[in-house]
Amino acid sequence: MQNHRFFKKTGFLFAFLLVCAYANAQQDCPFMRVSISTDGWVACDNAICRLRVCNEGSQPAANARVEVELPAELTYVSASLPATLFGNRVIFNLGNFSAGNCLDFSLTVAVDCAQQPGEAICLLASATPRECPVTAPGWDGSDLLVRSTCFAPDSLAFRVLNQGASDMSETVDYVIIEDHLMLDQGLVSIIPNADSVTISVQNPVGKTYTFQTSQTPGHPFPEPVSISVEGCGVNPGSTGYLLQYPQYNGNVHSDIFCDTVSAGIAGAGKTGFPLGYGTEHFISRATELMYRLRFQNNATSTVQNVTLVDTLSSWLDLSTFRAGAASHLYTYSIQNRTLTVVFPSAQLPPAAVNEPASRGFFSFYVGVSPDAPADALIENTARAQLGNQTPVQTDTTVHRLGVNFITLQAVETQGEGRLSLFIQPNPMRESAQFIFSGADTGVPVWLQLFDPAGRLVQTVEARQGQLVLERGQLAAGFYFFRCWSSNGGIVGGKLVVGP
Repeated sequence: MQNHRFFKKTGFLFAFLLVCAYANAQQDCPFMRVSISTDGWVACDNAICRLRVCNEGSQPAANARVEVELPAELTYVSASLPATLFGNRVIFNLGNFSAGNCLDFSLTVAVDCAQQPGEAICLLASATPRECPVTAPGWDGSDLLVRSTCFAPDSLAFRVLNQGASDMSETVDYVIIEDHLMLDQGLVSIIPNADSVTISVQNPVGKTYTFQTSQTPGHPFPEPVSISVEGCGVNPGSTGYLLQYPQYNGNVHSDIFCDTVSAGIAGAGKTGFPLGYGTEHFISRATELMYRLRFQNNATSTVQNVTLVDTLSSWLDLSTFRAGAASHLYTYSIQNRTLTVVFPSAQLPPAAVNEPASRGFFSFYVGVSPDAPADALIENTARAQLGNQTPVQTDTTVHRLGVNFITLQAVETQGEGRLSLFIQPNPMRESAQFIFSGADTGVPVWLQLFDPAGRLVQTVEARQGQLVLERGQLAAGFYFFRCWSSNGGIVGGKLVVGP
């Protein structure tokens, strides 16, 4: 137990020193962080969610508290600490919380029986107090927090609140993604302190909508702000997209855990959240990855101890490593980029005897190395050693570093649906494929490409319902296109050419 406490305290104090060094001002105050995770969701079954809260600051936190917001798909069952229920919130009052201290506890919830495999369920946990102001060179002191509300079938609202100490000094970009296509983009206007703006999607059609923006330049925690809502609007049923995107509302004192419902949980595995965009699993350089390593005792006798070994990719920044929630008490160390996690008293019964208790997991957070090149491939495979059993290898997680990788939505402008278009990839690097569908794909179709000033750059004719646009001498940036058929079908939109 002493060893366990040593690793936890030193790990989190180290993380706090990194935060302070990044912010260029070490604050004499508490700094609360929370992590929440589970090994998965199964419909009509209980799930044990594990939480870990730490005071990474240099002073005790008075009246510390953790709140967990339960979505409609989950119902409170029990907790390992005294809890207060207030609506859909489960509140844990922790009292005074000393500097460098960590606390692990659990929350058991029931998963609604109506949930189907592939549907996503998310949990939000937040820690208070939030009394540790930080400063950073060039930062205006604003701090954006994003919340979403589905008013189906009329609208979906993303509320952007400035919870910082100062007004925003400049606007920031935002995009709204519908499933995997960019639906809208614009600017978040300058928001005064304690004020907010709302950006809405009108008449959502039951797909997955993701709102992404960023903090103002110089913010000490510059991770992209990204919130997704699955199935809002009429005809809900779009699944499989939410986990592609980071889930971070802008509050560094909170944690959002999302996973999809599965038919069952078994064996060893490793998952990197977010999964990344598209088949290439693209992530941006500023994305913080959360890895979850799962294990299970499928032998015939109880396992006393478990060891996980994970050699971390050279494109991960180990200075940002942060241990997260886990199923059992553990110690961890990192040497030569190899993470070793030991559960000295896991006491896992055989799955045939007690299936839920036969499982366990460990989670951790880490950022992308600033030295990682564009297009860097981040791969990781771990192995689990359960007692004296033969080590079991996990899945290999895959992410690729990308820029401007969200595909833009092509919008039909006229022609009564005679012509539709899919572009892959958009943004493009060396080439992009335009694939047409609809009644007009059997007749001649032309593409015109315009620069931002509206000047015609190129005209290309499609052959057999598709064409390949070569980059050639096109400079990086935005272009507008217009495609039309000889029968009057027209689609138009934007094309991004990457660096």
